[in-house]
Amino acid sequence: MRNQPYSPWQLIDSTADQREEAWDLDRRVELRTWMVGLLVLLPLLIISGRLFYLKQSCQAGYLVNAHPTSTKSESVPAMDGRIYSSDGQLLAYDHQQFALSIHYRWLESPPQARWWRQQALARLNRRQWGNASELERAKQEVLAEQARLWQRLSEISGMSVADLLGRRDGIQQRVERIATSVRSRQAKRDNTEHPPLDQEPLPATGWRRLWQLVVRELTQPPEREARDPIVIREELAYHELIDDISVGIVAEVESHPRDFPGVQITTKTRRVYPREDFAAHVVGNRATLREEQLQEWKQSLNGADPLSLQSGDRRGRFGVERSYDITLRGLPGARRLTLNRRGEIVRSVPERQARAGQHLVLALHAELQETAEKLLDGLIPGKPLLLPPLPRGTPVPEGSPPESGCLLVMNIYSGELLVAASAPRPHLGRMNAGDSEYWQALNSDPRSPLLSRITQVTLAPGSTFKPMTAIALCQETTLPPGRIECRGFLDTPESHRCAIFRSTGHGHGDISLVDALARSCNVYFFTAARTVGPEALVRWCGELGFGKPTGVDLPFEQSGHVPDPADNSPSSSYHWYPGDNLGLAIGQSYLTVTPLQMLVLTAAIANQGELVTPRIVSRILPGDDEPAESQPHPTLRAQAPSRRLPVSPETWQLIREGMRRTVADPMGTAYQTVRSPLVEIAGKTGTAQTGLDRPSHAWFIGYAPAESPRYAFVVSLAHGGAGGEQAGPLARRIVERMLELELIDPR
Repeated sequence: MRNQPYSPWQLIDSTADQREEAWDLDRRVELRTWMVGLLVLLPLLIISGRLFYLKQSCQAGYLVNAHPTSTKSESVPAMDGRIYSSDGQLLAYDHQQFALSIHYRWLESPPQARWWRQQALARLNRRQWGNASELERAKQEVLAEQARLWQRLSEISGMSVADLLGRRDGIQQRVERIATSVRSRQAKRDNTEHPPLDQEPLPATGWRRLWQLVVRELTQPPEREARDPIVIREELAYHELIDDISVGIVAEVESHPRDFPGVQITTKTRRVYPREDFAAHVVGNRATLREEQLQEWKQSLNGADPLSLQSGDRRGRFGVERSYDITLRGLPGARRLTLNRRGEIVRSVPERQARAGQHLVLALHAELQETAEKLLDGLIPGKPLLLPPLPRGTPVPEGSPPESGCLLVMNIYSGELLVAASAPRPHLGRMNAGDSEYWQALNSDPRSPLLSRITQVTLAPGSTFKPMTAIALCQETTLPPGRIECRGFLDTPESHRCAIFRSTGHGHGDISLVDALARSCNVYFFTAARTVGPEALVRWCGELGFGKPTGVDLPFEQSGHVPDPADNSPSSSYHWYPGDNLGLAIGQSYLTVTPLQMLVLTAAIANQGELVTPRIVSRILPGDDEPAESQPHPTLRAQAPSRRLPVSPETWQLIREGMRRTVADPMGTAYQTVRSPLVEIAGKTGTAQTGLDRPSHAWFIGYAPAESPRYAFVVSLAHGGAGGEQAGPLARRIVERMLELELIDPR
């Protein structure tokens, strides 16, 4: 037999080498033994090498998969720019606040079973994981740590544990309502939109049944006995527990993170308006963006968002807060957060530094603006008067307060608005606080306090429009215009009459253009309208800026409407009649203007032909993050463009003399109420009839000093009555206040 029991180390008979087989493995026992050993040892070496490689080189990667993390980008709020008045009063600024937030799993009571177990296992080593008593002990430690957390928060915040737990319960109830709603909708959708698929039945018996079963198990996913529980975002997020905490609380939490597990300090800013309703329509308001507003904003952009807006950011709603939103808005920073599978922050890396916004310096003079607002508030009630509608033909009661009002003061050369007062106006602080009752009161007020009377409300100007008609008359006819005979009415005593005819029964007699302006003679300007025709009047209205925005740096400016024979087109909602030419000449018919448009006209008369563009912002200052060396040279806003009117100096001289006599002449319509012994004022009264059983609109436009003017002003009172009696005294008081503040020199 070949397999005889030879010793492995015995020498083989030398005669075997002489056989015919030169290579006989059966005879080479030692070689065969080494080959078998290598066949066994080689796989063991490969497996050991692979294990060593996995342990040394791939351990970190496998640990990451064993403890998965996620990353997200979080916005870092930036400070928006401040708003100042021209005399240094702070009108709006950002107040930085700190808030204490806590992870939902740390405030949830009772804690979620899975999270509770994971927290307990983290306190044990691997050998103790299978010990039920050790696991229960670790769970009790987690509950004790949770209780100690609330006690620590009570100690550093000064709030009682009961108050903190009450806030905790409110957060938990809100999150549970969201989770219940989401899960119920998901269950309903599963039952209706995604019913289970009907599978083809297996054959009854035989090898085909076995084959189909194998194919199904290999090619189709297993059926789930139960759906995985849905975890909503709020269950893995931090929730604000204490708002506006002190710096001491921040330092305590940040310096002892182990004592405050699941607690995070967040930073946010709050817009503050220290003067409350001061210049509310000019300063404006910043509101939080809703998700649908953010989506509309992003859809309107062709490329990337230069402002990096996110849900919850603020944008200007009205006023300079809106028109200068990009200038004021700080660029928020960003940081990359690394979260573990429980949603807790394990790492925070800054990605972009936050940059503060630039600051605005308004042309408003705070003391003069405050005076103007007090004058308006003294006439206009804080709440609307709920009066029943008057029957047709019932006389309007005397002395009823105006519905709303506006007072403007502008530098006639630069266009800077020193005063832009509007009433009624909203309280900016209460708007920011989210007072629902106040919002309801604002929206239900028939006077619409959110509308700015400076730029958004248009009214008929009445006789204050007569200087425009005088310009058209002088430029379209031979200078100086001829005198006319005023009988108190144009054609018949029943229509187109002067105000003096209604009270005395006679007219102004032989009257010139200057006296017609001073005494507000309607018949003179009716005749002027017939002389120049409607086309010339409409053309000069456009030349002087009526029917289009002035270009002021405030949002939502209205253009008003100038009646035109072209209004008879099928697409127009107005209709032109021959009598509209006469009404246009005295500021009636369908003519509507804004107080700002009348202010531009007044300034052009005062500076003799320069049509300036009003502006509310005078300077833009660099933000707080700008280098110190750049701050001594603030960025000046570019001078608004002006336009020279093609009007002769003689025309301006006539109109200015008529406006001077309106106040200085005993026969002038403003002599009794506007004339001041301290400074000479030039102006024009206006009483615009509304055509309703309500008082007329009261107007007064003017400038001061009369001989060397520097500032133009406009007073407008909706349903305020007679212009000379109601609007005129406000104009005199504001001019005298300017004199006290040394803004004008009576000499």
